[in-house]
Parts: sequence; C-alpha cells; structure tokens
Amino acid sequence: MAIVGRWPRAIFYDSKTTLFDWAWSWREAARAYIEKYGLDTSVDDFVERWVRNFEGYQRIAAFGQYTPITGVSMKNALADTFQQYGVDGDAATDIQVFEQLQEQVPLFPDTEAALLAQKELGVKIIIYSDVEAKYLRMYVEKFERFQPDLVATTDEAGYHKPNPWTYRWVLNKMGLEPRDVIYCAAPVFDIQGAMATGMIAAHLRRKEGRLSRATHTPGVVPADYEIESLHELTTIVEFNRYPERYRRQG
Repeated sequence: MAIVGRWPRAIFYDSKTTLFDWAWSWREAARAYIEKYGLDTSVDDFVERWVRNFEGYQRIAAFGQYTPITGVSMKNALADTFQQYGVDGDAATDIQVFEQLQEQVPLFPDTEAALLAQKELGVKIIIYSDVEAKYLRMYVEKFERFQPDLVATTDEAGYHKPNPWTYRWVLNKMGLEPRDVIYCAAPVFDIQGAMATGMIAAHLRRKEGRLSRATHTPGVVPADYEIESLHELTTIVEFNRYPERYRRQG
C-alpha cells in the first residue's frame, strides 16, 4: 500500500522505445522493403529517412486533429521515403508488413523486472502511447507477471504527445496532479510535453533499441534525470520515497 505523502505517487511511462523495442519492427520492415524493391541502401539509412519523415507528420498532428499513427502518419512517411529512393511502391499495401510485425515487438530485457520492483515501492504505473490501442494491447500482453495500473492511448484522449492536453487527460483519469508524478520516456519529443505539463521527467537514453541515430536535439529543455536503464529509475524512486533507507546506510 502506498504511504501518504511519499513522492512520486506514480510513474508515467511512454511505451514505444521506452518499455518495448518498437524500433525492432521498423528495422525488420525496412529490411523487407529493401529486399522487395532491390534498394542499394542499408537498413539503418532507410529507417533514418523513414523516421525523419514520420516525425514531421507527428509534429503537425501534435497540435491539430488526432491522426492514427500507423494507418496515416507512418504510411504517409513511408510513401515519402519510397519517393526519396525513387521507388514506385504502394505504401498503403506495404505498411501492412510493419503492422504484421507488431505482435512480435519484444520487451526490453530490463522492463518487467524494473516495473515489478517499482510497483513494490508503492507507486502506480501508467503506460501511455501514441500507437493505436490494438497494438499497445499486443505489447502489454508480453508481461508475464506485471500488471500496470493504467494502459491508455492518445486516440482515447484525442490529442497526440507532446500536446500538454494529452498528459492532463491521463492525470485526470488517475486523479493525479503533475507534481505527483515522474514521467519517463526515451523520445525527447515526449519529455518536452511532459515537462511543460509540470511533471518531473526522466530521459531514458537506451543504448539499444533506439529509433534514430541522432544523439542530440537542439533547443530542448534538459530532463530532470538522465538514465540509461529502468533500474536506475527504480533507485531514484526508492531514494525519493524512502530516503530513510539511504540515511541508515550512510
């Protein structure tokens, strides 16, 4: 049971590239497209172009009308990528390769153990994603023992990340204030919206499963914490909720 007055009361997680290796499905789909169309390019280069095109669509969608991420933004980004490679492909058909891979998207090795440990510290665990609900359900079903307190998607809220309204929708649903929560994500884009909403943020810099090779995003506000694994976040949460444990050790 959570102890009244302990902080944080909840950890608010992004899903893709944070808890689940979504980038795996991008690479596998890219490999299939390269083979199908005989492209003289690497998987990494194809994915980098596709991601950049996709991010452009997502930035437009973030403060406008909700747009399905896979069925619209990723498909349109794939069409742009084909055009850049001079491919006469049908993105509406080829995006199905990516969609069929979603059931196989794996957990990162540290995900379930870390979430179980964090829940034992008395915090609520929220998993929230831009991906369509049917795919998020596929990812969450990978857990063998862990049960999150809330699983939801931006299509339910009607706003994409990093629009502050989408984070507030989750907080209202859970009866939480921004000051109650630590937000954790790998995408810098997500972190900026969470901080604008008033949450403390932890930027997860995974060495594996990164969607883009870019290592620096200019003009962003640094997160409160920089971590390389979810186990580091467990330590941060324990230190804040139970500082007396660390005083005893000292």
